[in-house]
Amino acid sequence: MNRKMKIIREVSTQAVIFYNDAVGLGDHAAIALKKAHRSQMTSLENIAESTLKTTDVFDYIKKQIARYEYWRKPLREQRDANQGFGERLKNYLETKLPERIVTVSNAVGIGNDTDEEKQERREIYLLLMRQFIRQVVVQYEYRVNQENPGREA
Repeated sequence: MNRKMKIIREVSTQAVIFYNDAVGLGDHAAIALKKAHRSQMTSLENIAESTLKTTDVFDYIKKQIARYEYWRKPLREQRDANQGFGERLKNYLETKLPERIVTVSNAVGIGNDTDEEKQERREIYLLLMRQFIRQVVVQYEYRVNQENPGREA
């Protein structure tokens, strides 16, 4: 199996592991953004799927946090109750996903010494980010279209 296929397989394995985290964020998005702001979630997914840089995703998230109060809306019953959906998403992508880059890189034999290896790690980060955002958006869509979407995440 070539290296690209090994990376895809390992990223998919990680996506299964972080699925519950994505569900929690998707539920939070459904409560905070509601159905009225669906286009913002689909825009997030489109940016993640089409960009070649993780910074484009972070820029979009930060812009939404700055512009809209509902991206800053915390859930009362969550562990970090002072953190809104946008900050939770940004923090997860900045702190939790990089740990998974190391896991994937180690599993497929990618070091962190050469420019080529560093570029491969950036590509892995983007693949992980795409998987995670896809899962968040799917959960958001699912939850927001339920009869009673007010369930706290």
